[in-house]
Amino acid sequence: MNMFNLLDMSKVPLPDSITVLDYEQKLKALKEKLLVKHPEFSDALTLESEPLAIMLEMMAYQALLFDGKVNDAIKGNMLASATGNDLDAIAARYNLSRQAANSNIHEKESDTRFRRRIQMVFEGLNTAGSKQAYQFHALSADPRVKDVYVHSPQPCAVELTVLSHEGHGLPSTELVEKLRNHFGLLPDGSGPSEEASKVRPLGDKVSIFTPNVVPYHIEVNLVIAPGPSASSVEATVKAALDEYIAQQTLLGRDISQMGLFSAINQPGVENGQVLSPSTDVPISADSVAHCTGMVINASVRRGDE
Repeated sequence: MNMFNLLDMSKVPLPDSITVLDYEQKLKALKEKLLVKHPEFSDALTLESEPLAIMLEMMAYQALLFDGKVNDAIKGNMLASATGNDLDAIAARYNLSRQAANSNIHEKESDTRFRRRIQMVFEGLNTAGSKQAYQFHALSADPRVKDVYVHSPQPCAVELTVLSHEGHGLPSTELVEKLRNHFGLLPDGSGPSEEASKVRPLGDKVSIFTPNVVPYHIEVNLVIAPGPSASSVEATVKAALDEYIAQQTLLGRDISQMGLFSAINQPGVENGQVLSPSTDVPISADSVAHCTGMVINASVRRGDE
């Protein structure tokens, strides 16, 4: 389990109102409409130099540009597909703003992280209490917070395991202290402070923990089809593995054989083998996987084999 116990926005389909951009189809439709009323132009439209044909091509291109702008406007108004300033505009509806990334005012919070906070915004309209509300308030406390696992072993006892963007995911002492202050805890974390927190219910006793780091190492064998692009195939596999590692560097994300095989199954790879890890690496909800290194053993199959 991790903080993303929400709808996966990357899997939300585009609405039916999105138009498929097809220049040839638009040009064909314009020609058909013209010929319905003026069939005498049929031979003329077969000539590329015909002014009427050129005008229809320009009209088709302009229509294509218009449809593209409409598509962009639709995507910009959907939380699942909005980016940049469009995403900021959606967040403004809930009085939510984008954070500075890693305490650097010149770098902004990524669209992916910001989109997730927008999804959780209704949980944060009041004090914490539910798991999602604690997650939202912890994420909003500091941009260095990457993930939060909330556990309540007994009523009114709340344990927050915080994953950081820092280092290998372990939050710094300064970040932990900032979160304790945010939730109105004593400096030593022993209990609530005298000043009531604006985000923590008075009856809740909150404890903040750092995650367990589970190291693993990746080693794969690749057999690449003969050709001049073996190095680019290897680079594509490495990029796919890096992307998989990044996706799984959250609390409770297992490292699976299926995920690794999917990453190395790229165009140009004829055969692949995952040597390490040899089995799935299960990760508990309060832990995070950490890749200590990656080795890609690539060989090119000889053309006569």
